[in-house]
Amino acid sequence: MVQLFSQDKKDPNKFRGFSYPTYLDIREQNAVFSDAMSFNLALIGLGQKGDTRRAFAAIVSSNYFSVLGVPLARGRTFLPEEETPGHNVPVAIVSYSYWQKHDLNPSVVGSQLLVNGRPFTIVGITPKGFVGTLQILSPEVWLPISVYDHVANDFGSKNKIAMDDRNGTQLRIIGRLKPGMTAAAAKPALEGLATNLEKAYPVEQKNQTFITAPVSRIAVSTNPAAASGVKPIAPLLLGMAVVVLLVSCLNLANMLLARGTARRKEIAIRLALGSSRWRIVRQLLSEGFVLALLGGMGGLILGLWSSDLLIGSMRKFMPFEIVWSTGANPAILAATFGFCLLGTLMFALGLVIVQIAFSLALLTAAALFVRGAGKAASVDSGLKPGASYLLEVDASLAGYEPKRAQALYQDLNARLAALPGVEHVSISATVPFGITSSDKNVERAGVHPVAEAKPSNAAEGLPFKAAWNSVGADYFTTVGLPVLRGRAFTEAEATQPGPRVAIIDEPLAKKLWPDGDALGQRVQYAGENALSGQRGGGAAGGASTELSEEKQDETIEIIGIVPATRHDLFANEEPDGSIYLPFARGFQSDVFLFVRFRSLAHGTEASTADLLRRTVRDVDAAIPIISLQTFAQYLDSNLDLWLVRAGAGLFSIFGGLALGLAVVGLYGVKAYSVARRTREIGIRMALGAGPAAVLRLIMGEGAVMLLSGVALGFVLAAATGKILSGILYEVGALDPIAFTAAPLLLAIAALVATWLPARRAATLNPVEALRYE
Repeated sequence: MVQLFSQDKKDPNKFRGFSYPTYLDIREQNAVFSDAMSFNLALIGLGQKGDTRRAFAAIVSSNYFSVLGVPLARGRTFLPEEETPGHNVPVAIVSYSYWQKHDLNPSVVGSQLLVNGRPFTIVGITPKGFVGTLQILSPEVWLPISVYDHVANDFGSKNKIAMDDRNGTQLRIIGRLKPGMTAAAAKPALEGLATNLEKAYPVEQKNQTFITAPVSRIAVSTNPAAASGVKPIAPLLLGMAVVVLLVSCLNLANMLLARGTARRKEIAIRLALGSSRWRIVRQLLSEGFVLALLGGMGGLILGLWSSDLLIGSMRKFMPFEIVWSTGANPAILAATFGFCLLGTLMFALGLVIVQIAFSLALLTAAALFVRGAGKAASVDSGLKPGASYLLEVDASLAGYEPKRAQALYQDLNARLAALPGVEHVSISATVPFGITSSDKNVERAGVHPVAEAKPSNAAEGLPFKAAWNSVGADYFTTVGLPVLRGRAFTEAEATQPGPRVAIIDEPLAKKLWPDGDALGQRVQYAGENALSGQRGGGAAGGASTELSEEKQDETIEIIGIVPATRHDLFANEEPDGSIYLPFARGFQSDVFLFVRFRSLAHGTEASTADLLRRTVRDVDAAIPIISLQTFAQYLDSNLDLWLVRAGAGLFSIFGGLALGLAVVGLYGVKAYSVARRTREIGIRMALGAGPAAVLRLIMGEGAVMLLSGVALGFVLAAATGKILSGILYEVGALDPIAFTAAPLLLAIAALVATWLPARRAATLNPVEALRYE
C-alpha cells in the first residue's frame, strides 16, 4: 500500500489534500491500484449531553477496511450508499477497546452512540489491536464520509468547504497497488492521470500532479515529509538500548575472562582428555547464553513494566485512544531472544576503554536532554495572565450550531466575569503550546504580484506566515499582553461582525513594514500558492487550520501592535509573528476562556475549579468541559514539554546504566589485576617501593584507560550530539556545559572505582604477598 499525494508542479514543496469528486475520479480512472480508499480525522464529542468527552474519529470511505485488508470483529463495514456526501447516514464502527469498556457485550452492535449530541447506530466493531493507519494512536470511532460536513469542526476543516465540492481538500488517499506493480512503475500512469484531470478541471486541478510515498504510521498529513522529524526517534532510542547492551556485555566479558583465567587448569585437563577446542568454545558460549537468557528474562519484565508506565503518562496528553498490547507477544519474545543471542556473541569484546567511551556518549546525551528540559520548564510564552484559570469548552461537541454556540460563549463570559474575585475574563480561539494551532499567510493590502513573480520583500507582495488567533475585547488585559501602540478591540467588535480590524505583534509589523509604522495600515490574506517569507518551522502541536471569516483580497485595518508571544516550544528563534482578529470575525467552536482572579490563596485550587465548573453547568449543562486548570498547570503539562522531559528521563536512565556498568567493569578489571599481581606488588614493596608508589602505579594505569576511553568517548559524544540536534530544545549539539559535566562525572566515578583496588594494593603486607599463590 502507498499513500497518494497531490503536489504543486511549480512549487514541489507544496502539497494539498483531495476533494471527494477527485477521489472518485482517481478510484475509477487509475490503472495502478487494485483499490483506493479515502479518509481523514475529526475531533468529535462522545457521550450523553452534560457528560460529553472529546475523542478522535476517522471519517472514511466505504472500502476503507477492505483496502487495509482488515475484517471486522463484529458487524459489517459501511455500505457504498452510506459514503455518498449529502446522504448523512448516522452509522458508526467502534474500536475494540470501546467494546471492552462495555464488557464485550454483543448487543453493542445495533445500539446507539451519541456523536456531537446526535444518535448514531453502531454497525461494526474493529478487531483487537487495530489502530487504523497510525501506530499506537487510534481513533475511537469510524464514521462514513457522508456525515463529514456534520461532524467535522475546527480541527482540520478548512474554510468549511462541502465534501462534494471539487474545490475541497479534506481527504487523504491510500491505494493498494496491483500485483506486480511498483511505486516507480506507477509514477508515469499517475502523472498522466493528473494531467487528464487538470485538462478536465483546469481551475480546481491547476498545476497539480500525483506522487506516492509509503504510508506513514505516525502522521496523517497532505505532505509526505510531515513525519520526517519524528522517524529517527525510534531507531535512536533502539540504538541507545543497543549501546547499553554492548556496555553490559563488555562488562560481563571482563568477568568471564577473569573466570576463564582461573579455569585454565580445568580447560587444560579437558584438552588432555581429548576434548576439542570447538567443544570447549561451545561450552563457554552455552554458559554465556544461559547468563544472557536470565538477564533477558529480567530485562523483559522490566521493559514491559516501564513501557506501560510510559504509555500511561502519554494518555494524559493525547485525545487519541492509545492501543497498547501489554504482555510478551511473539514479536517481543523473538526480539528478547535475539538480544540474548547478540549479547552472547559480544561477550568476547572485553574492552574497558570501549565501555568508558560508550558510557561517555550516553552520559553526554543525557546531559544535553537534561539541559534542554531545564530550559523548556522555564520557557516564556510571552503571556502574563497572573492567577488565571484556563477553561476549554466546545459547544459543537454537544451538537450546537455556531450562532447558538457564540451566544452561549457570550453568556458564559459574562457569568464568569461576575464571579467573586474575578478580575478579567476573555475568550481565545487558541493558546500557546496547544494541540491545534492556526496560521495565515499575511501580506500588505493592495499588492498583487503576477502569478509567476517571486517577490523578495513585503513591498513587492511577499507574504509572511503568522500565527492566527481570534480573541475577546478584554483578551490583552486578561493575559497581560500590553497594547504597545493603538488600541484593543471594543466589545462591539469582539461580539458582533463589524469593521475588518486586526491587531498584530511587533515581529509581523517589522516584516511587513520594516521602515515604517504598521499602525493604521491594511493587510490581506495571501493566496494558498503564494511564496511565503516563512523561514521554516510551523505548527508542531497539531493541525494547522484556517478558520476566520476573512477572505482573500478583503483588506483588514491594523488598529494595534502588541509584543511577540511564543506558540510552539520548538519554534524558530526568530518569532514568525501573530495576527489577532475579534472573536466575532474569527469564530470557532473549540475555545479557551482565561479567567483571571485578583489573587488565589494556596490550597483553594480545587474549590475554585468546582466553582468554575458549576458556572458552566448553570449556563448550559450540555456544554462539555474539555479541560480546566490553572495556566501554570497547563504550561507545565503540555505535550511539547512532556516530550522534552521524556527524552531527558530516558537518556538519563540509559546514561546512568552505562555509567554504573562501566564503573563496575573498571573496578572488576582493576581488582582482578591487583589480585593477579599480588606477588609482583609484594616484590616491588620488598625492594623498597612504598605504598604511595604502588598507589600511583595502579592509579596511573587506571588513568591511562580512563583518558583513552574519554578521548574515544568525546568523538562518539560529538556524533551523538549531532544526531540529537534536531530534537534538542535550545541546546547546541556541542553544548559546553554538557560536554564538561558528563566527562567530569565519568572521571570521578572511574577514579573512585580504580582507587579502591589501588588502595588495597598499597596496604598489602610484602611477606604475605610473596607467599600468595
